Amino acid sequence: MTRLLQNAYLFKTFTNTELDGVSALGLTITYGDGDHVFETGEAATAMYFIKYGSVRIQHAISTGDNVDIALLSAGSHFGEMSFVDGEVRSATAVVLEHTELVSVSYERMRSFFNDHPAAALKFYQELSHFLCARLRVTTSDLSFAREKNLAHF
Repeated sequence: MTRLLQNAYLFKTFTNTELDGVSALGLTITYGDGDHVFETGEAATAMYFIKYGSVRIQHAISTGDNVDIALLSAGSHFGEMSFVDGEVRSATAVVLEHTELVSVSYERMRSFFNDHPAAALKFYQELSHFLCARLRVTTSDLSFAREKNLAHF
């Protein structure tokens, strides 16, 4: 688990001791093709790191169809938004093949950060950068979609 976290963007500035501490919080879970890790609207209790395999993040639109938000593979993480805001899941996570995830409960993560404030500061700084980058991509995507829609009129 330590090696997986070492390569995760959120923990890139952690010391080896901090990485070992977070690694001890993880629980490895195996999923099969088509399994749902979580669904939109569910209470959120953990974030996930992909050890191997792949996961599709989807959001249902008004027609009932699902729109793919992201396709994630080994080394990626997901489920971090609810850690910050305490809201229910905003999307559904579907496993695309035999996949092994490491689940880290929010409760255990918060407890660790309470005991290790320097690690918490590093984590929240990297999470802020990550979410800002995601927002920039979303803004660009929305701008492109709007331009494309206006071109049809």
